Amino acid sequence: MLESPNIFSFVKKAHHTAMHSAPRMLQRCRSVLRSCPSPRGWVLAGRRFFSDEEVPGHIGQHPRFFDFKAFRKALKDKKESLSEAELREVRREYALPPPEGWTILDFLERIQFGDGAEDVANLFEHWRDFISMSSRDIMQIPDITLYQRRKLDKFITLFNHGLWPRVSDDEFKSRFAGKPLENEGKPWTKEHDEWLLNLIKPGEEGGYDVKFGDPWIYISWEMQRREDDVQQRYVELVVKPEERQTQHEFAITKAARPLNMHRRFRMIPPDLYIVPSEENFPLVKRNFKLPAAFQRYRQDDIF
Repeated sequence: MLESPNIFSFVKKAHHTAMHSAPRMLQRCRSVLRSCPSPRGWVLAGRRFFSDEEVPGHIGQHPRFFDFKAFRKALKDKKESLSEAELREVRREYALPPPEGWTILDFLERIQFGDGAEDVANLFEHWRDFISMSSRDIMQIPDITLYQRRKLDKFITLFNHGLWPRVSDDEFKSRFAGKPLENEGKPWTKEHDEWLLNLIKPGEEGGYDVKFGDPWIYISWEMQRREDDVQQRYVELVVKPEERQTQHEFAITKAARPLNMHRRFRMIPPDLYIVPSEENFPLVKRNFKLPAAFQRYRQDDIF
């Protein structure tokens, strides 16, 4: 037992001597130092004793109080493990049945799993245990490559979403067609036209204000029709009559050619002009007069 600084210094010297003499003596001194209690105010760290004031920051001391950080980490890990176990049971309960005649080995062979397919198939007693695996469960399977883990995760996810193995087009559409809307595909009636005209009014009048933002998703849901159908009907009822009552000016001249032509223009981009029909956009009668002062500058081939 070390009870005084003199004995403590003697053991330190013996430890230092043993480091340069015999390995057995070194081990014996280490065991003596570790078995003996540290003097008051001294801390044993590795091969040296330090006072409380001389302990380096990177070594630290033994925790004297409750380690709340470690407790929170352990509590978090416990909660995650419990939630993962619950999710695993839910996935196992609602797992899709295998295709007719399939086993786990057949599944692995269809995805071209490679070496070790039989060993992986023997790890599971039931199909539900295999097909309900998550990415974390797949990482715990021993003796398989990273490529095999990724392939297994990919095809299990596709199978659980009904996307693999491939089925006929009719069955695929029936799976993902969704529930049709109540008025989808029905012809427009006078009552529905009036309903649409009320829904496009401003918010003060109880509508969705068609001139603000994109209200079509709300109008289509309230009318139980598709967005394109509702928007196209709005164009027929409102937009086209307004444009037919207005006259538009339209002119295309050769002045649209780029004026800044030099070597950097390797290729001239084409100009696209969309000319609306006169049925819905009537044109104004041509009434262009060039002032007399500009007559001498006019070129007939341009305008």
